[in-house]
Amino acid sequence: MKKSQPVHPIVGTVSHATQTELQRLAMMMMQLDMAVAMAREKGLLEAQGTLELALAEARRARDRLLQ
Repeated sequence: MKKSQPVHPIVGTVSHATQTELQRLAMMMMQLDMAVAMAREKGLLEAQGTLELALAEARRARDRLLQ
């Protein structure tokens, strides 16, 4: 009896052209969230505040797209 080979998913390239606006916003929000956490960890209050404002704006943009 032959062992079955594991199925490997096809790896594709992700680019601006292959993503939807919602996917791009989700990626931006994830990056902003990580940056806020790093600024908070490093005690960079001004940077943290600016990043939190940018994250809030990205969330509002996402909410507008979802409506």
